[in-house]
Amino acid sequence: MNESVLNHLFLPHYLPSSVAHDHFLQNNHQYEYIILEYMKNYFNQLESTKETSKFPIFSVLISCVKHWSILQNPQTCTEGNLQSIITQLTPGSFLPLYFHAQNAAILIETEENNIRQPLVSSWQVLLPTSEITSSFVPHLSCFPVTAYRLNDRSQLSSLAHCELLVDFMRNTIEYATSYKASRQVNEIRDVPESHYVCQWWIQQFEGITIESNSNRSIQFKKKHRDQIRWSNALLPFRRS
Repeated sequence: MNESVLNHLFLPHYLPSSVAHDHFLQNNHQYEYIILEYMKNYFNQLESTKETSKFPIFSVLISCVKHWSILQNPQTCTEGNLQSIITQLTPGSFLPLYFHAQNAAILIETEENNIRQPLVSSWQVLLPTSEITSSFVPHLSCFPVTAYRLNDRSQLSSLAHCELLVDFMRNTIEYATSYKASRQVNEIRDVPESHYVCQWWIQQFEGITIESNSNRSIQFKKKHRDQIRWSNALLPFRRS
């Protein structure tokens, strides 16, 4: 496990090619939250030195990682915890959530001057095999993605909404399908479909609007780490 920690945090070049051989990612990613626990402990040590008081952003990061590690832990990701954390979000804070079961992520942001109408955004995390193999050029994701402003913050903290997000966290809704032997089957070796989080989740909020004034002064691109598994392949092919 110690080697896996070092590889994830500092030496990504040495990460194994298959999730089946990584302590944090194996068994359906159930230990992935521990990486956040190490980050939280690191920030706590920094906070104890009082040096972080010179940089207000550290308090925002510490709070973010603390909440994030709770919600990514399968044992503590509950409707009550999620509802409490969303309610406690302070002006200028943010909360990311990664849904491995949906191949998607979301970001909730509360602005300093408009805490009652937070911003939400969502995006696909991994590309499906068909898209990866469609060309030889690198596939990039650009950030920040389109942000949407909610009409009322209470839409996020309602029990029904928190139950929906917890269900997203635990249960895959849909995989890509194909026909084999005249029978439709789910391609469970491919990544799950992400449109329930990336599209439907956004659209179900009433009175939501596209945020045209969001801060895009910091922009970056992320190259996808391509992984393709064939039917009996133990290790995936990685074009990158």
